[in-house]
Amino acid sequence: MVSTLLRLGAAAALLLASASAHAACTPAIADGDLIAPGKLQLSINPTNPPQQFVDKDGQLQGLNVELAAELGKRLCLPVELIRMDFPAMIPALGAARIDGVNTGMFWTEERSKLMYMVPYAIQAISVVVAPDSGTKIATESDLIGKSSAVEVSSYQMNWLKKLSDTSVAKGGAAVEMRTFPTATNVVSALLAGQVDNALLVDSVARDLVGRGRVKEVLSGLGTARTTLGFRNKTVADTVVKALNTMRADGFYQALFDKFGLTAMPADQPLAIAGPGPA
Repeated sequence: MVSTLLRLGAAAALLLASASAHAACTPAIADGDLIAPGKLQLSINPTNPPQQFVDKDGQLQGLNVELAAELGKRLCLPVELIRMDFPAMIPALGAARIDGVNTGMFWTEERSKLMYMVPYAIQAISVVVAPDSGTKIATESDLIGKSSAVEVSSYQMNWLKKLSDTSVAKGGAAVEMRTFPTATNVVSALLAGQVDNALLVDSVARDLVGRGRVKEVLSGLGTARTTLGFRNKTVADTVVKALNTMRADGFYQALFDKFGLTAMPADQPLAIAGPGPA
């Protein structure tokens, strides 16, 4: 693995597999379809275990990290994971600074018009509180009038805003929503008593519950597909082909079983969803 620094703020990058490892095969994606010749550059925000995180030795780990490494093998192309906060990713993609987004991004119609989105998993939103909290939240309506922490520009932020706006439109109270750059910041704010509850991706919530850091009080909200996103359709099509090969030979399901995440149902194809950029 080779660490580099790109001109994306202070974003650190991790190269999965050296170029020499691919010397005996022909890359499945031509240099003309890539931002940088000879490598596929994908953004990642390693603050969401078990999807992606940094271990005690400072190494990237998680389902999306292993998925990227396997893509590199099957595409005969080194994959470079560029670390950055989620709000910077879509602008970086639009500015042609990265080839794609690999961070468990939820599918939305709006995003599907900005990039070529490839759904590869199913996730939802969970509501968590501090382990010793007495806050009672039995349904989503119980979030109204309370303070909630969410990751900025995230699916869960937009879901919560819609819930709040609907309540206000009916003459009810709003949700006091506080936004933070990363899921780590969200949890820190919750545990510091700055908010009543926090909304997290369900896999992240389960990981934190398992480590005794939070208590889950509500789950299964806003179930949706999570996706990879690409600026170039040829790149997206080639990745789709590799993902379907992984599904056919069992690697795909084994990876999801390893990390306890939910794969796409067998009757739903792994394919581009949405129109892509105009």
